[in-house]
Amino acid sequence: MDYNLILNDSEKLKVLSRLVTHLMGDGCVTNKYFAYFNKNEDLLKNYEKDLFKLFSEVHIIRGISNSGTSLIQVQNKEIIYFLKSLLKDYRSKTLEIPKFINTKDLRKELLQSIYDDEGCVGLRVYRKTNELKRDITLSSNSLKFIEQIKEILIQDFNISSNKIAKNVKIVGSKIFTNYILPINGKSNFEKFQKEIDFAHPTKKEKLEKMIKSYIRLAGTK
Repeated sequence: MDYNLILNDSEKLKVLSRLVTHLMGDGCVTNKYFAYFNKNEDLLKNYEKDLFKLFSEVHIIRGISNSGTSLIQVQNKEIIYFLKSLLKDYRSKTLEIPKFINTKDLRKELLQSIYDDEGCVGLRVYRKTNELKRDITLSSNSLKFIEQIKEILIQDFNISSNKIAKNVKIVGSKIFTNYILPINGKSNFEKFQKEIDFAHPTKKEKLEKMIKSYIRLAGTK
């Protein structure tokens, strides 16, 4: 297959952006196979559709991981070589945004896909003050990746985010470091919903409820 046909097709580039980002988020790319893991069937079906849009005759393997999470796996050396030409290392600690994702349209696909996989919508009551706490967070083991996301949010979508938080966890002799990017404020939530939004149905619904919670509070005053 001539993969330049994909790289020179604006619509297929959007599909490729989603596919690659999901492999960066809840997936993996090895020398023998690449796979996407998710508990949400809607996301798995969307990923499968994207696979067939790009590689029409690809053979997929559906299964369950040791942790009980559903997966879609492909064993195809030619496609693996193509994926690794776009991003050398898909491991979480070394992630960075692939160079081909270089327009607002493609970055929108990247943001939605990575927030579907690694993002969280928080709507909860803070017990001490009985106030609602709202945020959209994204976590990653790669500081560079989180910094790039932060820059894209403000430059391309005018969405402000807070300071990146560093979370360090020690388990036995091992140290695990995670970076978290929070988004706060109604205007930022509304812009996120309009410009990016979620494909994940639960997160999509929660974002809608979070935005509407401001309206309810305003109506009570």
